[in-house]
Amino acid sequence: MALSVTELLVFSLLQTALSLNPEDPNVCSHWESYAVTVQESYAHPFDQIYYTRCTDILNWFKCTRHRISYKTAYRRGLRTMYRRRSQCCPGYYENGDFCIPLCTEDCVHGRCVSPDTCHCEPGWGGPDCSSGQCFSNEGCDSDHWGPHCSNRCQCQNGALCNPITGACVCAPGFRGWRCEELCAPGTHGKGCQLPCQCHNGASCDPRTGQCLCAPGYTGVYCEELCPPGSHGAHCELRCPCQNGGTCHHITGECACPPGWTGAVCAQPCPPGTFGQNCSQDCPCHHGGQCDHVTGQCHCTAGYMGDR
Repeated sequence: MALSVTELLVFSLLQTALSLNPEDPNVCSHWESYAVTVQESYAHPFDQIYYTRCTDILNWFKCTRHRISYKTAYRRGLRTMYRRRSQCCPGYYENGDFCIPLCTEDCVHGRCVSPDTCHCEPGWGGPDCSSGQCFSNEGCDSDHWGPHCSNRCQCQNGALCNPITGACVCAPGFRGWRCEELCAPGTHGKGCQLPCQCHNGASCDPRTGQCLCAPGYTGVYCEELCPPGSHGAHCELRCPCQNGGTCHHITGECACPPGWTGAVCAQPCPPGTFGQNCSQDCPCHHGGQCDHVTGQCHCTAGYMGDR
């Protein structure tokens, strides 16, 4: 059976997400939502007719009464689900199963080692490794500079040194005369000139700019709350709440629905109370018990009425 254009696009996206290695430091991931159709049950009200004894002699002492009853019915509805989506971090592009750094200018005599950063072959320099810097027939290697390559480079953290002056060209994420310091918080990249774009208290990797989300947040820029049912660091902790309770996206603390209480919403309201936070008093008389969620009275034998 032929697939539609939409199905082919979805299949392609799923293949892309599955092909990337999540252990690759250049792969970023975020949560995305999608809707599925489910069959759900609900209480369907209907008018129930019954007879009681009364003083109406014309109806043989039987009177008609009505009451609202409920039965279980089913209907189709939409439920929001969540899945993790992987993609290459900013400054990288997909090549097979890997995320490869992107240099907007080709590295003429070198190779691209990180976004817009070339690692030049011995004796070559410049942003795109196109400037010849030879001082001997073979040129200086990456650890030496100066006439006849007699001086040793002092650069650190993978930095390159200019073969003429010995000045350090820092790798992305580092600064300082010898490239011995990380970029200041809130900056990243080559020359520490790029601002971090992360939200909600997240920090960014000084080399790549990848956002390191604070507990309770997810997304490429940490702009999204953890999906329902999860919380904490990397949204990896499962929500412990029961009976429809929802947990705080950071702490996991449960917010209970009406009629329930306890640390994980596992306990019904104490007798005599009902509703949100069990804060309402039961209105029933003559020993009647009220529903801990709605407050509806369940009468003891011999009594009837709303209360």
